[in-house]
Amino acid sequence: MSRDRYPTNAVNSLSSAQEELHDLDRPCPGRPHGTSVAHLASVTDRSRTPGHLHASGRPNAASGWSTSPNYAAPGTRDSRAPRPTALAGRYALRAELGRGGCAIVYEAHDLRLGRLVALKMIKEGARDVQANARLAREARAAAAIHHPNVCAVSDAGNLEDGRPYLVMERLHGETLTRCLHRLGRLSPEDAIDIALQLLSALDAAHAVGVVHRDVKPDNVFLVPRSGCGPLVKLLDFGMCRRAAAMLRDDATLTRAGQVVGTPEYMSPEQVSGKREFDARIDLYAVGVILYEVLSGQRAFPGKDAREVVVSVLVRSLPPLRSLRPEIPLVLDRIVARAMERDASFRYSSAAEFQGDLLEAKAALNARRLRSVQTGRHASEHPPVHHARAENEWDEPTQLLRPAQRSA
Repeated sequence: MSRDRYPTNAVNSLSSAQEELHDLDRPCPGRPHGTSVAHLASVTDRSRTPGHLHASGRPNAASGWSTSPNYAAPGTRDSRAPRPTALAGRYALRAELGRGGCAIVYEAHDLRLGRLVALKMIKEGARDVQANARLAREARAAAAIHHPNVCAVSDAGNLEDGRPYLVMERLHGETLTRCLHRLGRLSPEDAIDIALQLLSALDAAHAVGVVHRDVKPDNVFLVPRSGCGPLVKLLDFGMCRRAAAMLRDDATLTRAGQVVGTPEYMSPEQVSGKREFDARIDLYAVGVILYEVLSGQRAFPGKDAREVVVSVLVRSLPPLRSLRPEIPLVLDRIVARAMERDASFRYSSAAEFQGDLLEAKAALNARRLRSVQTGRHASEHPPVHHARAENEWDEPTQLLRPAQRSA
């Protein structure tokens, strides 16, 4: 079948975006030469509240997806929120949306355009060169990737005390982490839809040479929409890296005995300290997310980072169908291929990954149609049993190769 991308890749101009990213790996103001801006595994935002960038709220009874409440009205502002003030003469802070180890996010009113935005800044008193550089990196990368599944950045600058800030679109909904806390696991249809949109965002990032390096449920935001599934937004490009610069930076990190990312969603080549890896680490993370949302459990659990790393390197995962028999075989094999320990056996691109997921989606739709037709026919005629009727849709397609599991 055709491997048309879904949604359509909306990178406006590859050449102009690459120009915008030309300075992505240069030192930021105040960053000592050679200092890495990577967020280390030992501080992988474990203390953050899931959904830290945008507030979450009550479940939407109609759609099953959660929508965040409207911004606080005057007099009902969060007690932690600052007093009304305008930053850069333009942004009036209204309420705190969340905070992490070094950064804090506010809802703000854009006085110039009359709209609500999310404004992220380094905490007052936090003098962390890496955190400052990471925020500046996030602003430049996200602004260069013009895509509907990437949280848009509209402005960035520095406060009077030198702290950087960036301004993003104000999203209402919840992170995938919160969604899983509510629902436990997702249907195959919903899981595929989310993965397709996430891969579309990564395809746009990879097209301009950017590897996200921290794809995880906390950084996948779901915006409810009427009459269809949620719109997926990929958040937090603070740990992204241009593919050409990854070898240099990660060699430095390896010598320091540190790794970049969140261990539960890191590829084996990352956690083992290998110095050469590429955009396939992001695709591996999407596979881990799919395994989690379909099975309802973490692929690589552990009580601490060290135990998680060992699990990533040596644990043999049970097939999805052994945990959830209704999962179609084709989808089980897609996830297994995405999570291959040997990167050469994985999908080579986000578009290739999407192509197989679209075939799995077509198989699910065909099964649903057959169920409807069978029910309609049964009301007029006695049921006819076919030996392969239940399982024929589980057969792998011509396009999908059986996953080759590495040792």
